[in-house]
Amino acid sequence: MTSALDRLRASARPRVLFVSHAFGGGVARHMASLARAIEADAEVLLLAPHLDRFVSLRWLRDGEELALWFPVEQWDRMTSLLGAIGVDRVHFHHVHGLPRQVLALPERLGCRHDVTLHDHFPACPSYHMTDAGGRYCGGDPACMRCLDAGPAQWGLSIEAWRAEFARLLESAHRVIAPSNDAAARMRAFFARVSPVVWAHPEDDPRVVRTMRVLVPGAISPAKGLDVLATCVRDARDRALPLHFRVLGYVARPVGEWPQLPVSVSGEYREGDLEALVALERGDAFFFPAQCPETWSYTLSAALASGLPIVATDLGALPERLAGRAAARIVRWDASPAEMNDALLSFLPAPPARVESAAPAMSASRYRGLYLEGLSRAASEVPVPVSMDPAWLAEPRGSPALSSLAWLFDDAVRCGRGRSLEELRRRVAEADARISAAEAERVALQASRAALAASEACIAASRHEAERAACEAAELRRRLARIESSRSWRLTAPLRTLARRLRGGR
Repeated sequence: MTSALDRLRASARPRVLFVSHAFGGGVARHMASLARAIEADAEVLLLAPHLDRFVSLRWLRDGEELALWFPVEQWDRMTSLLGAIGVDRVHFHHVHGLPRQVLALPERLGCRHDVTLHDHFPACPSYHMTDAGGRYCGGDPACMRCLDAGPAQWGLSIEAWRAEFARLLESAHRVIAPSNDAAARMRAFFARVSPVVWAHPEDDPRVVRTMRVLVPGAISPAKGLDVLATCVRDARDRALPLHFRVLGYVARPVGEWPQLPVSVSGEYREGDLEALVALERGDAFFFPAQCPETWSYTLSAALASGLPIVATDLGALPERLAGRAAARIVRWDASPAEMNDALLSFLPAPPARVESAAPAMSASRYRGLYLEGLSRAASEVPVPVSMDPAWLAEPRGSPALSSLAWLFDDAVRCGRGRSLEELRRRVAEADARISAAEAERVALQASRAALAASEACIAASRHEAERAACEAAELRRRLARIESSRSWRLTAPLRTLARRLRGGR
């Protein structure tokens, strides 16, 4: 990382520091696009919040991996590092999650600053001009309802918030609004600010010509699950304009978009298929059956829709589709390429392109406007850099403690990708714990069996010892009776004589 920092400091290009939140979305997309556009002309750094008490600093140049993390308590040290790097312009895109000192960066670094309005954050502490219910508040400067949903960042009142940002906007080199509406709204709150209106540059929109292929029912291997999977892979490999949408469920996963051109709606209630077909607005139906159908109610729904149909030549399918112009019958064992080609024969014509009434901003023009007045400050004696090795270690937060029920709703019913990944991770962890618990249960059962066997051996040994003790006691009693008998006493001289004859005493 030190070498990367050395390369950054040695660059002759001017340095631009982007300041933003950590939410991604349109702000991140615009910053990434802008960084690429000016990559040949400037070095772009990004300062953003990280977790609760850190900020991150990254160098946004392809091939470079300079990334540093600073505790908020070390803000002054971070600012000193930026001074040693030599920042020529600070560009505020947002301030959410950053400490209040961020507004003083241009002054601390002795450079100009720009502000881009991605939302209405300078005027509205809730950013979006909404009330506590998330509805538009009216956007009147006298409304004062910005804090209905909760307190402002940094604990400021509405008046104090707007006063802070009035100073930031009025001292800015440029306040950039992507639309006339955004510029007008900002002027209503800050009369001495005149934003420039630069539409966000965008490439010509791609005309995506994709055919939505509906595959209805419970798709098992007999209903063509394996055929569907191979058709999906063929569509991906040949970059075909096909997307397979299962209206129902599948016996096993076949992949998911965007990795593969397939998605699954989920099981539907009996009688709801026709309504689901209408809602899905498909372009054609596909019946990849690998068994002879005797009737097929899902085919009835497909016929009622009037959409084109491609089906295999098994059972009642070709019989019911005979004479229908918008139908193709393919061999049940045809290759996936042949089946997909049959579907493509119904590919609809692309929609007519509609030009926008709003003036477009090309990337090259935006780049030219943006770079006006940006230059490297006159080089001075290099400021020594003091690097803390701790800045190289990315802080890790505690895992989310959301309940599985909440994650399910947010991931499956609300469609949030981040929650889906967390749900998958938690389920995998739960499976691992279940497997470990099962292995522990089996081991415990084996231990219990071994313990039971040991206890049985101990019991048997105890029983044998008790039996031996009883026999010994009986022998001692018999011996005592013999030794106390009259005959034993009368024969005592004879036993003594016998011992002497044997050499005994």
